[in-house]
Parts: sequence; C-alpha cells; structure tokens
Amino acid sequence: MNNLEQKIKEFSEAIQGTKEFQNYAKANKTFQEDKNARKLLKDFQEAQQTLAVFQQGDFPGKEEEREKTERLLSEVRKNEVIKEWIETQKDLQVLIGRLATTLSNDLNFPFTLPQQGGGCCG
Repeated sequence: MNNLEQKIKEFSEAIQGTKEFQNYAKANKTFQEDKNARKLLKDFQEAQQTLAVFQQGDFPGKEEEREKTERLLSEVRKNEVIKEWIETQKDLQVLIGRLATTLSNDLNFPFTLPQQGGGCCG
C-alpha cells in the first residue's frame, strides 16, 4: 500500500469515528432490524411510484392512490425508526459534502457537482 492509500484508509477511519457516522451506523442497524419500518417505507415508496403512473396517465383511481400515498406518508413521518434513520443519513451526507468541498477547494478540482437552483432544471 502506498502512502496515499494509507492516508485514505486513515481518512475513512476518521470519518467512521465521527458522531455523524456513528449516529448513522446505529440508526441504520436499528432500521435494518425493524421489519415493520422497512415494510412501511417500501410500501410508501411503491405507492409513490404507482401514484406517479396514475397521474401521468390520468387513470381512474388516481384519487384513491393519492389518499393511500398520503396515509402512508403520514405513517412514515410518525415512525421514529425511519425518522432517525433519515435524519442521521442527512447529517452524514452534509459532513461528506463538506469534506468533498474542502477537497475540491484545496486541489482546485471538482470533487463535488456545482450547486444548482431549485427544481429539476436548475
């Protein structure tokens, strides 16, 4: 292993030692072990996809799918395991983003994508 590879290994270990990573690892383990939370999130994501198809095609039953999706979203928002998993994931992503920005700035090389404005197209 060359010196740079060793430094990257140390860098990865340092990230794993952060509170953001530790919190995420704990929340992820809890989420992975909670079959009900995983099923609820999966059901919600499937309902979202189905609703999108119904809306794009303006199919009958669109309103029922919207109500189902909203009900599942409400359940997802109330689920503490899912909330903690998502929040810790966001916190870790912010940390990783800051580190990538630091690398980009220090090396004058784009490790991160340029920030875009809101919406789909900037």
